Amino acid sequence: MTKKSALIRFVLALAVTVFCAVAGTICGEQISEETRNLFGFLALGVTLFWLILIPVNLIAKHFYNKSKSFSARQAQEYYLSRRDKAMQDLPRVVKKMIRMRHITEGYSLFLLLSGLFVAFSMGIGRTSASFTLAPFYLIYGFLCRIAPRTKKFSFEGYSNPETYPAIHGMAKRAADSVGIEGNIRILFCPDSSASIAKVGRKTYSLHLGVELLDILSEEELYQILIHEFAHLTKDGNPSDKEYRLFAFITEREDNSLTALLNLLFAFTDSMYVFEYFIYRITSSVAIEQLADSAILKNGDPQHAANALAKTMYFTLFDRESSMHMEEGFYEPEQLRSNAVQTVCETFRKVLPKRTDFWRTLLANEIQPRSASHPIFRNRIGALGISDYSVTLPEETGDFRAECRLALTEVDKELYEMRKEDYPKYREENYLKPLAIVEEWRSAGSMPKAEEARPIMDALLTLGYTKELEALCDHIIEHSENVWATPHAHMLKGSLMLDRYDKSGIDHIYRAIELNKNYLEEGMNLVGQFCCLAGLQEELDAYREKALELRQNYEDEYSKTGELMPSDRLSREDKMPKAMLDGILSYIRSIDEDAVEQLYLVRKTISDTFFSSVFIVKFRENTDDETADRVLDKIFNHLDTHPADWQFSLFSYDERIAGILKKVDGCLVFDKNTNA
Repeated sequence: MTKKSALIRFVLALAVTVFCAVAGTICGEQISEETRNLFGFLALGVTLFWLILIPVNLIAKHFYNKSKSFSARQAQEYYLSRRDKAMQDLPRVVKKMIRMRHITEGYSLFLLLSGLFVAFSMGIGRTSASFTLAPFYLIYGFLCRIAPRTKKFSFEGYSNPETYPAIHGMAKRAADSVGIEGNIRILFCPDSSASIAKVGRKTYSLHLGVELLDILSEEELYQILIHEFAHLTKDGNPSDKEYRLFAFITEREDNSLTALLNLLFAFTDSMYVFEYFIYRITSSVAIEQLADSAILKNGDPQHAANALAKTMYFTLFDRESSMHMEEGFYEPEQLRSNAVQTVCETFRKVLPKRTDFWRTLLANEIQPRSASHPIFRNRIGALGISDYSVTLPEETGDFRAECRLALTEVDKELYEMRKEDYPKYREENYLKPLAIVEEWRSAGSMPKAEEARPIMDALLTLGYTKELEALCDHIIEHSENVWATPHAHMLKGSLMLDRYDKSGIDHIYRAIELNKNYLEEGMNLVGQFCCLAGLQEELDAYREKALELRQNYEDEYSKTGELMPSDRLSREDKMPKAMLDGILSYIRSIDEDAVEQLYLVRKTISDTFFSSVFIVKFRENTDDETADRVLDKIFNHLDTHPADWQFSLFSYDERIAGILKKVDGCLVFDKNTNA
């Protein structure tokens, strides 16, 4: 909320409060003193009721959050049960969410009316003006809960209907077929997606990827548009108001004057946010199926199946792009003026070679539990289609001409947007990694321990996958380089999965075993690959292993990422002196004269697990960029430390300063005293 918006609400709340008080004063002259006293007593009672509601909300929030504190297995079972309910009866799930919004809004309205009543009653009882602060505070807080009007939407860059009559006409027909009326604006984007949103009362913003336009025929694109517009029908998008309330609660900018009202909503807001979040992630597949069903009523299921197949093929091509593109994006000295067209042309060349393999993948794919869309096989099955064809459209006709024009225009826009910053990004994403690799090549030997990880990352950035995999193999084979072994396993496993070699799963599991910081990324890679490759046996093993690892992570490793006053902290006197000296020596070598002090404490998380916590205090004049750079280097050093030891890293601030006061002897380095 802007200062101007907050000021407007402040003045409006003050005006409403004064108006109610004055109205009460005028009415008070017409009634008896006994009645005036009654209103004053009621006003006091309502005010006390507000004060009671604060601890009630906080206690209710505590117990509600506690009731939703699931183990990893319980969380999975809860998610799956909610998803099944959405699949079986989406309208019922939607009605529940609408009902929760009504409860939240009704509670909010009740508090507003009680605030108006108190202001009015205080006027009747001729109460001191200072007592009107309570209702004013409440009224102001309520006004802050009303989301401000969105800024006027800018359609700059959107296509001109006169330039693209065929595409705009098709969009209008698709909207009409599902009963959507209004003005349709189309923005062409440099990707292969399609999405739609309502802007204002009767204007719709349709985003169309030009890569999608390049591969779909006119009939196929029409089916995609029916699906997108179906999302905006009453059945297909029933929760617009629910989303706005969720967005307000999660994105609001609070101030001291709204603190009281937020406490009064501590429970209702917490419950609403949790329920809406669960609703969105468990209902997304059902919502997509609902939009697909519009094609059965208003479109052509066979063309829809063909279109879905092409979009899935393009997604798989994009996943494999490093295998198919002749050179990296930042490799040319000058920015390409036809970047998107190059991608499209490459896809057309690759398609005949990969069609059979991609068809097999899609036939065997397993529905991921966390997917937002049904898998391809299920989608075309729901459309009543058992087979499909993938034929790229011929370059004839007005529609194809408009598709080519859109692609050309998007390439021009991208070029204009990127040309100024291209040298800077090329330096970061090509020249610097290339310099690291060439320096290593010229040395003619395997990298030293701490040099290995930057070299591997540089090879990955450049797309030199064969050289990278050879280096990973060497590091894994020569286990003395324990600094980089987990990273080598992670990259080796990723490269193998990229070429659909399931043996890469073992490397990723090994990387997680050696370094728990790879858990989230690694498990996601394994799960996605098992579903994509249709590996049911491996997927079952993965799901069981994921529950075990994530539970272990929640119980122990996740606690290393926080430092709280309630933590079991003590002086770190068990770390070997040689280890500490080595870490301090490294930090001194890379601190850029920015580190003023360094603190070290031991955080005991369980009887068998602890973390050595380093806290870095920077000099006052240290800029954020320097601090981030130094912290990143320290983190990588600790993360790849060759000892079986758990570390945490934080930047010093006032809150942490208060925590450190409880631990004697935790200052291990002070530049001011050279200690």
